[in-house]
Amino acid sequence: MNEEYYQMYLDELKEIRPCTDDERQALLLQAAAGDRGARERLIEGHLIFALAVAKDFRDKGVPMSDLVQEANLGLTLAAEAYREGDFLAQAKAQILALLEAALEEQSREKKIEETMLERINRLQEISAAMAEELGREAKVEELAERMQLPTAEIREIVKMAVDALSVTGEFQQAPSESLGKDGFDE
Repeated sequence: MNEEYYQMYLDELKEIRPCTDDERQALLLQAAAGDRGARERLIEGHLIFALAVAKDFRDKGVPMSDLVQEANLGLTLAAEAYREGDFLAQAKAQILALLEAALEEQSREKKIEETMLERINRLQEISAAMAEELGREAKVEELAERMQLPTAEIREIVKMAVDALSVTGEFQQAPSESLGKDGFDE
């Protein structure tokens, strides 16, 4: 789906005339004086520039359509903030800052996801081992003691696992009536 939007964007971009150097200079003067139309044309005329900067971040974990969105936001912020100096350098710096922030955010989210997956897997392993040892499902408190985590954290891990399974469609039925809302005996 993201690729479809990106391709539509590329097709629309072909219809937009890039700014020439002379036009850019005139637009910058007008935009700095507060001309909204000049600022909008400045942004529009540099969308290809923003795309070129975004392409350097391709295949680094963020969908291209998101990179384009961040690059265009950076271009817009640079146009809004412009007062004097090298507009293209200012725009590129703003675009790069947003693109790098998007990559950092993606990396952070991935690490959190991996950490939670590890915790869910550990909980499942310990739960299965305890069920075998006890001859019944372990209670939340017992799991918390074994994992050396607070009971509330065990409940949160279970909730995330159940939520993830329900979103992916792999978990279709509600927990048994005899179990608590978290899937464990109370």
